[in-house]
Amino acid sequence: MRRGALDGVEAFLAVARRRNFRRAADDLGVTPSAVSQAVRALEARVGAALFARTTRSVGLTEAGLRF
Repeated sequence: MRRGALDGVEAFLAVARRRNFRRAADDLGVTPSAVSQAVRALEARVGAALFARTTRSVGLTEAGLRF
């Protein structure tokens, strides 16, 4: 993934749009692990979980909706 001021935002938007880390990774041309790491780093920077993750689904949290 590209590094810069918007680091992780592109991954966040792809996951939010697709509601799936693997499909978001396919869209971005990277591995699901890279997307997950980028989103985790973004969540750490903003200080809030942006996604509610289960083994079967991914949804936005309230903070994710606001972001």
